[in-house]
Amino acid sequence: MQIIQGGIVYVDGRFQEGLNLLIEQEKIVDITGEQASSDGNTIDAGGSFVAPGFIDIHTHGCNGADTMDGTVEAIQAMSAFWPAHGTTSFLPTTMTADAQSIQKSISAVFQAMKMPSGADILGINLEGPFLCPRAKGAHMEELIVNPSVPFYESMLPDNMDIVRIVTVAPDAPDAEKLICYLQDNGVVASIGHTTATYEQCQVAFKSGAMHCTHFYNAMSPLKHREPGVVGALLENEDATIELIADLIHVHPAALKLAYRLKDPSHIALITDSTVATGLKDGKYICGGLEVSVQKGSVRLSDGTLAGSILTLDQALRNMTKTGIPMEGCIPMLTETPARVAGAGGYKGRIAKGYDADLVILDKDLVVKGTMVKGIWRYGFQGD
Repeated sequence: MQIIQGGIVYVDGRFQEGLNLLIEQEKIVDITGEQASSDGNTIDAGGSFVAPGFIDIHTHGCNGADTMDGTVEAIQAMSAFWPAHGTTSFLPTTMTADAQSIQKSISAVFQAMKMPSGADILGINLEGPFLCPRAKGAHMEELIVNPSVPFYESMLPDNMDIVRIVTVAPDAPDAEKLICYLQDNGVVASIGHTTATYEQCQVAFKSGAMHCTHFYNAMSPLKHREPGVVGALLENEDATIELIADLIHVHPAALKLAYRLKDPSHIALITDSTVATGLKDGKYICGGLEVSVQKGSVRLSDGTLAGSILTLDQALRNMTKTGIPMEGCIPMLTETPARVAGAGGYKGRIAKGYDADLVILDKDLVVKGTMVKGIWRYGFQGD
């Protein structure tokens, strides 16, 4: 039995003092205001915040490792890196590539899921290749293909049902057919990298696409006579959106606007992180393209943004600096992404029966300790 006491604990949508968490093996077994038994390993949080572990559903890489490396070692390196930044679960995310390369990455993630070295691996997110070339961002245009069920199936290794999210541009030919297929097979179809009209988004919604890949970025903007993708998603109360809160991809005012118009239960903060995350400025290869990292941004030679070097603990600090309350930020880092990834029944909350995935943050929202399934993956070892 492990006991965490003396913290300000995020339970039922708010931070509360005087609560003790009881953890046995991988699970939270009780949350009580009573004095816990001294039998077991007791951690004193010392007045720090205790929140559910962060969940990143869109991360391409970090610390020199890339999902597109297609190796178990790369995925494990990502897993080992993230707990220092409060992330306890994630979806390694691919870039546009040929079917064989994507299949190789899926296989590597499948194998790594059996033996994570830090943060839990919930599956894989496929950001390509079903994109609109006119909104390709940092994806290789020559490898973008039209949405196709046969092509999608050609990317899947046998008996590896781990795809959780697939980005589909609604303006691409036959997009609705693939979206319906994904919906029928329990995979989240995500609108992204698209110049779709408002009307095309309505077709995508009806087909089952109710999520959005990095909202605002690489999509048709809101105009007063053509609401575009941004307008369609803001209007749709059921659709969830991803936000990159590095204060580079999205202006603080636009972050606040999205927060006001979409409930936190429909926003997932993501990193869209690259291989350069955690490394110094310089040149790197991301998704087969050379990028330059300088002053916090990752860009192609023409200046196009190409992912980020963001971490979720920094995203939290950035959001609170814009004036968004911390209690409103926590669901966007935990409960919402857990639900999108299909893990909402056991991750993303501090509640009885849920995985003991926790992050302890000091008053400056710096990570002091991170627990994944009852194991301290960062901080507090040996306490």
